[in-house]
Amino acid sequence: MEINQLVAQAKDGDLLAFEKLYDSFVRRIFCYIRIKIQNRQDAEDVLQEVFIKGYKGLSSLRPGKLNFSAWLYKIASNTINDYFRKKYRRPDIVSIDENFDVPDNYSLYDSLMVESDLKTARDSFKHLSAPHRNVLELRFFQQLSVSEVAKALHKSRLAVRMIQYRARKKLKDVMEKSYQFT
Repeated sequence: MEINQLVAQAKDGDLLAFEKLYDSFVRRIFCYIRIKIQNRQDAEDVLQEVFIKGYKGLSSLRPGKLNFSAWLYKIASNTINDYFRKKYRRPDIVSIDENFDVPDNYSLYDSLMVESDLKTARDSFKHLSAPHRNVLELRFFQQLSVSEVAKALHKSRLAVRMIQYRARKKLKDVMEKSYQFT
């Protein structure tokens, strides 16, 4: 069934249609949230908020040219921003557990390699501006089309393509510099 049909049915109160929408988007939205929020439990809480807001917002949707995917990503982006606003107003206090045990099947080498790759990627993304990071995350991690990204970020398709081009160029330069010194 087409997404727009499911949206129309969910808007009319069909919970099964909304469940199908949820099943269609939950993994992609969760991956998008996890890129920005490292704590899994917090990311799951934000995911729940996104779909609650999406369900409550269905009544205000106008079917037709609506891109449900872009609309849902916009809700996710706004909910992530709300999460960070709350978090920075009341920072968490974390205690150190001195009795932390490492599981037996733990591979130090594999862990270091994955951590190294993630650190390189995170360090490289830190050098990008927020618009560049957002466009690359939506385009390549979430695999949205240029049109979907444009709708989610309220930009023209041309602007998204230009931001994507500049972001990739900047990322390439940063990565090349980091490999030259290692």
